[in-house]
Amino acid sequence: MFNIIKEVIVKWDPIHLMGFAPPDEYDYECQLILDRFVKGQETLGKIIYDVFLESFSEEFRIDISKCMEIADEIESRIGHN
Repeated sequence: MFNIIKEVIVKWDPIHLMGFAPPDEYDYECQLILDRFVKGQETLGKIIYDVFLESFSEEFRIDISKCMEIADEIESRIGHN
């Protein structure tokens, strides 16, 4: 599940870092997303939004609705494995 989350997040690249950052740039955030998602206390979209807001504060300027779209993509890919 971590690999699917990472693949989708890296492709999305919400902070626009992947052009110059190491390939593991979002690993910390992806692990937090997975850990919180497994606990099942919030929707995946809200988790993604909160994790990136906590990690990148002012640099994260993505609306929660986009995080919901990313969550849908992750959930659909998880469902196919």
